[in-house]
Amino acid sequence: MEKSDYKILVVEDEILVATDIEESLEGLGYTVQNTVATGAKAIEEVELSLPSLILMDINLKEEMSGIEAAKIISQNHNVPIIYLTANADLATIDQAKVSLPYGYIIKPFTDKELQTNIEIALFKFENDLKIKMESEQFNTFFDLKDHEKNQLIIHGNKGLEKIDIDKVYFLEADGSQTVIHLFDEEVVTDKSLDATAALFPKGIFIKVSEQFIINKSKVFVVKFPEVIIADKMSVITVDTNRRDVLNDVIGELEEIVDED
Repeated sequence: MEKSDYKILVVEDEILVATDIEESLEGLGYTVQNTVATGAKAIEEVELSLPSLILMDINLKEEMSGIEAAKIISQNHNVPIIYLTANADLATIDQAKVSLPYGYIIKPFTDKELQTNIEIALFKFENDLKIKMESEQFNTFFDLKDHEKNQLIIHGNKGLEKIDIDKVYFLEADGSQTVIHLFDEEVVTDKSLDATAALFPKGIFIKVSEQFIINKSKVFVVKFPEVIIADKMSVITVDTNRRDVLNDVIGELEEIVDED
């Protein structure tokens, strides 16, 4: 991935320091997803859009510390966190290490120190996920509790890819591979269509042909034998023997029309 593909969330309550960090990140080629000043705002931002990495100031001025915010975020999301702090005392380090951060940078720091910590954290995080994927326990990683987080991690042709389930429009078989269609990008995995579909919540993703599985919430129009996918306006042909799986989708669309 290019540096600009990595979105970094900055959590820092000192305006001047936050501005300096933003400028440093952009100068190094990274993308700043957002800058927030409190732990609560950090949690809210992560829920809206999962960043590639978080730079978290430990000593935030509000009631919630950076360590507390990091613990809450880590309970619900897989994202590497690097702590920023002016305190290098052992007591602070002991508190911080409990949340298993991917780095710890002492202020003030240079751009080189910032870049080195970010690159090591991203590499270690992706390696940790790869090990997890290859472990026997990984088969339980894609279960309903992860669907509640609305997130999957797919081993795609560009490496590990984080995908928000509700941003997936449809899955398409492409030989032995599967193409996962998002609004403005595609993720290709070596898994078969059925194996890939098994990672997504049942009842929402439905198979309409041997080649396509659609997200029923993304259907714009059903006009047999075709389905038009909203936003992308992709036209997908439905197999004759699978038309009944769209009955509830048609009913939901009709209800929307009636309400309008």
